[in-house]
Amino acid sequence: MNDSIATFVVDDEPLARRRLLHLLRRTPDINVVGTFGSAAEAAAQAAAIAPQLLLLDIRMPGLDGFDLMSALTAQGLAPYVIFVTAHSDRSMDAFAVGAIDYLLKPFDDERFARAIARARTLIASGVQSKNAPAQQLPALAYDRTRLLLSEQGKVVVLSMRDIEFVQAAAKHVKIYAGGRCYSFRHSLRELERRLDTSCFVRVHRSVLVNVEYIAEMHPMFHGDYELLLKRGTRLTLSRRYRARLAPFLLG
Repeated sequence: MNDSIATFVVDDEPLARRRLLHLLRRTPDINVVGTFGSAAEAAAQAAAIAPQLLLLDIRMPGLDGFDLMSALTAQGLAPYVIFVTAHSDRSMDAFAVGAIDYLLKPFDDERFARAIARARTLIASGVQSKNAPAQQLPALAYDRTRLLLSEQGKVVVLSMRDIEFVQAAAKHVKIYAGGRCYSFRHSLRELERRLDTSCFVRVHRSVLVNVEYIAEMHPMFHGDYELLLKRGTRLTLSRRYRARLAPFLLG
């Protein structure tokens, strides 16, 4: 068992933990060294055991999955993390903190096997290159040319250059790209921090636009403008945000 992967399973649902354990038994080099119903319990044991792989739920009583990752980082630990959750709205946050996969419940055995295979590959490469911390391996987590979105049980990798505009809608944002609309639970302000400021500009309190898709501008009343995008979408450039677009315009 010297080459086995020390693994924690952390989920507050007993049935979910049992299924994960059942699936992990099919992988000979996975050694489950801790099974926990709370993030606090896992954090308390991590220093002594130092897991290499974490199968982690997000929303749990008390500390959540992200809190556990922060606690492990504070202890100098950087395990590879696969989030296993029923909540699709945190995938961007998960990849931003270095998760290597994001499994949405319910998932099938094949999808789980792919996630574990990816973990095994990354851990093996990490053994060969000890100067590469686990948190730095997933390049997508910090790549400002792409955006990761969860949709119907899968993660969609969306190129920033394909995003035409983004619109706030209650507690969600809608991302329009390539003739499609993607909706997920996040704030427009949070998404704005992730987008490339060299091409995305806020034109209204509820709208961000990729300037590459602006085809025409038409003046309206009181200093507002109507923006016509290349696909024919019409948006309003509010007078309040007009100065933000000015650097992109030729005088």
